[in-house]
Amino acid sequence: MKSIFIKLALVLSLSSLVSAQEKTADDLIKSMKKADITYAQLMTGMSEALNNIQSGIIGMNSMLVDRGINFVRTHPAPKQKPWVIMAEEDRNSFKSTLLYFDKKMDEDVLAIEKAVDKKDWDMALQGLNTFENTCMACHNSWKNKVKYIME
Repeated sequence: MKSIFIKLALVLSLSSLVSAQEKTADDLIKSMKKADITYAQLMTGMSEALNNIQSGIIGMNSMLVDRGINFVRTHPAPKQKPWVIMAEEDRNSFKSTLLYFDKKMDEDVLAIEKAVDKKDWDMALQGLNTFENTCMACHNSWKNKVKYIME
Protein backbone atom coordinates (compact mmCIF):
# COMPACT_ATOMS: atom_id res chain seq x y z
CA MET A 1 0.00 0.00 0.00
CA LYS A 2 2.83 2.38 0.88
CA SER A 3 4.40 1.60 -2.50
CA ILE A 4 1.26 2.75 -4.33
CA PHE A 5 1.30 6.12 -2.51
CA ILE A 6 4.97 6.61 -3.34
CA LYS A 7 4.31 5.84 -7.00
CA LEU A 8 1.29 8.16 -7.03
CA ALA A 9 3.32 10.95 -5.46
CA LEU A 10 6.06 10.42 -8.02
CA VAL A 11 3.60 10.51 -10.93
CA LEU A 12 1.95 13.68 -9.59
CA SER A 13 5.32 15.34 -9.09
CA LEU A 14 6.45 14.47 -12.61
CA SER A 15 3.19 15.59 -14.19
CA SER A 16 3.30 18.93 -12.39
CA LEU A 17 6.91 19.37 -13.49
CA VAL A 18 5.95 18.66 -17.12
CA SER A 19 3.01 21.07 -17.03
CA ALA A 20 5.18 23.74 -15.41
CA GLN A 21 7.59 23.42 -18.33
CA GLU A 22 4.90 23.74 -21.00
CA LYS A 23 5.35 26.75 -23.20
CA THR A 24 2.53 29.26 -23.52
CA ALA A 25 1.77 31.25 -26.65
CA ASP A 26 3.15 34.33 -24.90
CA ASP A 27 6.38 32.43 -24.13
CA LEU A 28 6.63 31.42 -27.77
CA ILE A 29 6.28 35.00 -28.99
CA LYS A 30 8.74 36.29 -26.38
CA SER A 31 11.32 33.76 -27.56
CA MET A 32 11.29 35.20 -31.07
CA LYS A 33 12.89 38.26 -32.53
CA LYS A 34 10.20 40.86 -33.11
CA ALA A 35 9.85 42.36 -36.59
CA ASP A 36 7.93 45.36 -37.88
CA ILE A 37 5.57 43.15 -39.85
CA THR A 38 1.95 42.11 -39.58
CA TYR A 39 0.80 38.56 -39.09
CA ALA A 40 -0.31 38.46 -42.74
CA GLN A 41 3.19 39.55 -43.80
CA LEU A 42 4.69 36.83 -41.63
CA MET A 43 2.45 34.27 -43.32
CA THR A 44 3.63 35.58 -46.70
CA GLY A 45 7.19 34.92 -45.52
CA MET A 46 6.19 31.40 -44.49
CA SER A 47 4.68 30.89 -47.94
CA GLU A 48 7.95 32.00 -49.51
CA ALA A 49 9.83 29.59 -47.25
CA LEU A 50 7.55 26.79 -48.43
CA ASN A 51 8.21 27.84 -52.04
CA ASN A 52 11.97 27.73 -51.42
CA ILE A 53 11.71 24.25 -49.93
CA GLN A 54 9.54 23.06 -52.81
CA SER A 55 11.76 24.58 -55.51
CA GLY A 56 14.83 23.20 -53.80
CA ILE A 57 13.43 19.69 -53.67
CA ILE A 58 12.20 19.78 -57.27
CA GLY A 59 15.57 21.14 -58.45
CA MET A 60 17.56 18.99 -56.00
CA ASN A 61 19.06 22.21 -54.65
CA SER A 62 19.81 21.82 -50.95
CA MET A 63 20.71 25.52 -50.62
CA LEU A 64 17.12 26.55 -51.42
CA VAL A 65 15.73 23.90 -49.09
CA ASP A 66 18.00 25.12 -46.29
CA ARG A 67 16.94 28.72 -46.89
CA GLY A 68 13.28 27.80 -46.50
CA ILE A 69 13.88 25.62 -43.47
CA ASN A 70 15.91 28.35 -41.80
CA PHE A 71 13.04 30.82 -42.13
CA VAL A 72 10.55 28.33 -40.69
CA ARG A 73 12.81 27.72 -37.70
CA THR A 74 13.86 31.32 -37.05
CA HIS A 75 10.91 33.37 -38.25
CA PRO A 76 10.26 36.55 -36.31
CA ALA A 77 7.19 37.45 -34.34
CA PRO A 78 4.90 40.09 -35.84
CA LYS A 79 4.71 43.54 -34.27
CA GLN A 80 1.46 42.64 -32.50
CA LYS A 81 0.56 39.39 -30.81
CA PRO A 82 -0.91 37.17 -33.54
CA TRP A 83 -4.07 36.25 -31.67
CA VAL A 84 -5.39 39.83 -31.78
CA ILE A 85 -6.62 39.06 -35.30
CA MET A 86 -9.22 36.69 -33.83
CA ALA A 87 -12.44 37.39 -31.97
CA GLU A 88 -12.00 37.32 -28.21
CA GLU A 89 -13.83 33.99 -27.90
CA ASP A 90 -11.43 32.33 -30.39
CA ARG A 91 -8.15 33.62 -29.00
CA ASN A 92 -7.35 30.82 -26.56
CA SER A 93 -8.00 28.20 -29.22
CA PHE A 94 -5.88 30.14 -31.69
CA LYS A 95 -3.05 30.37 -29.14
CA SER A 96 -3.17 26.59 -28.67
CA THR A 97 -3.12 26.15 -32.43
CA LEU A 98 -0.06 28.39 -32.76
CA LEU A 99 1.81 26.36 -30.15
CA TYR A 100 0.91 23.07 -31.76
CA PHE A 101 1.69 24.09 -35.33
CA ASP A 102 4.94 25.85 -34.43
CA LYS A 103 6.22 22.56 -33.01
CA LYS A 104 4.70 20.48 -35.82
CA MET A 105 6.28 22.62 -38.53
CA ASP A 106 9.68 22.26 -36.88
CA GLU A 107 9.22 18.48 -36.87
CA ASP A 108 8.14 18.52 -40.52
CA VAL A 109 11.13 20.54 -41.72
CA LEU A 110 13.49 18.36 -39.68
CA ALA A 111 12.25 15.33 -41.62
CA ILE A 112 12.83 17.20 -44.89
CA GLU A 113 16.29 18.27 -43.76
CA LYS A 114 17.28 14.71 -42.86
CA ALA A 115 16.11 13.44 -46.24
CA VAL A 116 17.98 16.19 -48.11
CA ASP A 117 21.13 15.46 -46.11
CA LYS A 118 20.92 11.89 -47.41
CA LYS A 119 20.14 13.16 -50.93
CA ASP A 120 16.92 11.16 -50.71
CA TRP A 121 14.81 13.51 -52.81
CA ASP A 122 11.80 11.17 -52.86
CA MET A 123 11.72 11.13 -49.07
CA ALA A 124 12.21 14.90 -49.05
CA LEU A 125 9.19 15.23 -51.34
CA GLN A 126 7.14 13.10 -48.96
CA GLY A 127 8.26 15.37 -46.13
CA LEU A 128 7.26 18.39 -48.19
CA ASN A 129 3.77 16.94 -48.67
CA THR A 130 3.45 16.50 -44.90
CA PHE A 131 4.67 20.05 -44.33
CA GLU A 132 2.22 21.47 -46.89
CA ASN A 133 -0.62 19.55 -45.22
CA THR A 134 0.40 20.98 -41.85
CA CYS A 135 0.35 24.51 -43.27
CA MET A 136 -3.02 24.01 -44.92
CA ALA A 137 -4.58 22.41 -41.85
CA CYS A 138 -3.86 25.53 -39.81
CA HIS A 139 -4.81 27.90 -42.62
CA ASN A 140 -8.12 26.14 -43.30
CA SER A 141 -8.98 26.06 -39.61
CA TRP A 142 -8.62 29.81 -39.13
CA LYS A 143 -8.82 31.68 -42.46
CA ASN A 144 -12.55 32.41 -42.13
CA LYS A 145 -12.36 33.46 -38.48
CA VAL A 146 -10.02 36.44 -38.83
CA LYS A 147 -11.78 39.48 -37.34
CA TYR A 148 -9.02 42.06 -37.38
CA ILE A 149 -6.29 42.91 -39.82
CA MET A 150 -3.08 44.28 -38.27
CA GLU A 151 -1.96 47.63 -39.59
